[in-house]
Amino acid sequence: MHALNESKLRLSQAIESRPLADGTCLMKQTARAEYLALNREQQEIIGLFRGGETVQAILHSMLTRGVHVRIRGFYDLVLNAVNKGFLIEHESAPSSTGPVGRKWGIGWGPLAATILSLLMIFLGASAFHLSNLSQINLPETPLNWVKAGVFFALGLSLAGVLGGCVLSGSGRLVYSAGIRWNRILPFFAVDARDAFMGGRFCEAAVALQMISAPFLLAAFAWFLNSDAGLLGCCLAALVLTSPFGNTAAHNLLHAIFRKQYQLPRCAEKFLGAKVLTQIFNWKESLVEEKYLLVYSTYAIFWLGALVRMAVAVFHEKGNVLLWNLSHQTGWVGRCLSSLSLVFLALAIAAPLGYLLWVVLKNLFRALAPYIFKAESSFAKKRTGEPRPADDVIAGFLGSTLLFSQLSSEDLKRVAAAVKFVAAVKNTLIIRERDLGDSMFVVYSGKVEVLKEDEAGENIVIANLSPGDVFGEIALLDRVPRNSTVRSVETTRLFALAKADFERLLVSSLGSEQIKTIVQVCAFLRRNPLFADWHPQALLNFAKEFQFQDFLGGDTAIRENQPNEFFYIIYEGKFEVRKKGIACATLGPGEFCGEISLLRDTLATAEVVAARSGRCLKLGKEQFLKFVSQDFLSGLAIETALESRMQPAGTS
Repeated sequence: MHALNESKLRLSQAIESRPLADGTCLMKQTARAEYLALNREQQEIIGLFRGGETVQAILHSMLTRGVHVRIRGFYDLVLNAVNKGFLIEHESAPSSTGPVGRKWGIGWGPLAATILSLLMIFLGASAFHLSNLSQINLPETPLNWVKAGVFFALGLSLAGVLGGCVLSGSGRLVYSAGIRWNRILPFFAVDARDAFMGGRFCEAAVALQMISAPFLLAAFAWFLNSDAGLLGCCLAALVLTSPFGNTAAHNLLHAIFRKQYQLPRCAEKFLGAKVLTQIFNWKESLVEEKYLLVYSTYAIFWLGALVRMAVAVFHEKGNVLLWNLSHQTGWVGRCLSSLSLVFLALAIAAPLGYLLWVVLKNLFRALAPYIFKAESSFAKKRTGEPRPADDVIAGFLGSTLLFSQLSSEDLKRVAAAVKFVAAVKNTLIIRERDLGDSMFVVYSGKVEVLKEDEAGENIVIANLSPGDVFGEIALLDRVPRNSTVRSVETTRLFALAKADFERLLVSSLGSEQIKTIVQVCAFLRRNPLFADWHPQALLNFAKEFQFQDFLGGDTAIRENQPNEFFYIIYEGKFEVRKKGIACATLGPGEFCGEISLLRDTLATAEVVAARSGRCLKLGKEQFLKFVSQDFLSGLAIETALESRMQPAGTS
């Protein structure tokens, strides 16, 4: 990170950009065939890299000018841009390290491709229907197996050719055109990544055109009355319409239904981890709900169709194959009959096995909080080192924000009650959704707090160091754990059991006092606005805040409407919009609402929860008192206000 901070980066000259109507800018590193989709805020950051200042200087300049940039988001963007070649060293020249792309001499646009695809699918579906797949004779000779393999390879190859034609007709490049072997048999394939720069319609048209290729070939096989050809085309269609992996069908669903422009293909993970719990918890809205649920529905129907087709063929041909296997004397015939039986058995067993695995994995996720609690397993581990003396523990606890409110006698009782536990690197301490048994205090080392995103991927939202507390909310509110905590390095902790927590802490401080100290004070202390405050002053001020929860799509502040609150984002992501156009994104630690409160005007922008989130809310009277009493914090907020009042500013 130090090397990155000292780097003087500039935007590469080998860049193609395409602005979209919603403010998104699609960018391509033409020398490396890498892609980015940037919102307005990210575009402004990238535009600051001209080679004259270090990365650290650019960030410092933004912060001192009151530009509300998320430091983690800033570095994530810069690292991504550097890795993909968009930002390069000032003295370096861009080099071509990516694949070579070309435009073909023949091609047609997305609209023509869509119409042509629908016609081809209609012809192929008619051929499959007229031939009745269950009545197709499975190959009984080596020659027929070769024919099926040829049609299979031709179907995949035609998909590559047609996809390349649509790319060329859309003005995009075709990458890595050539023969591949990753489908058992050799076939011609192309890399259609450049459809990204053509927009969603181009991405969808390329994928649909590729899907339609084996259907056109199936019509030709039906005309030839070739059962082997129809079987090969059917297999090619199954491969291209499969929802699993980077297939044409997944690309089509991703292009049509995703909400965010540059979104990882995460729906397969969602299907394997969260689809059942999401169905039963239908009140919880997801930002990418349409993409995730449509994909999951399609995947389940695709697997069901595969099983149904295989069962129908096995019902029609199974007895014949078994008879051939038992009565044929030639080893070639026996091998072919065995191959056919194995093929049908796999076509039935594999999808059923996968569906069973999905169900079991989803059930484990739902039942793990009750049966396989991570916290219980961790608590049974021995530290392998002596427990500190009670007076040492009491002294350490007394130096922390939460326990500093206790008397010396109460500290001694807590010190005697805590359990000393240790975690090696990457140990799961508590898991999201588990039922909590203990509260933890970090004694040494570091832990990271993670929350699941919509697809079930764990995202780091905070890092905790010595003196920080976690696990208390589940005990206070009697709710499941709202996040996962994992050790980043060898970490020693003090664990206070639920009964002792209620007996020693709740009885002395009260649940609201504990919530205020742990949730609000610890959070505010990590914010630059409050970093230098005295603990008691911070505690007194924290009591003025209230939590407010938002679901995805909820509005915190309405444009051109009166506003009575100052918000600090505690959790989640919020979008700032002016006249319906997104112009900034706010994350944890960032704030909004200060303009209308300080200037006593209507709100200058709308602030909407991009997904479920939580804010700390402060009333107008308390906010004005805050900025008038604390000079540095008031100055920082006023600086941010002036920055946001610029033409390209935010709320």
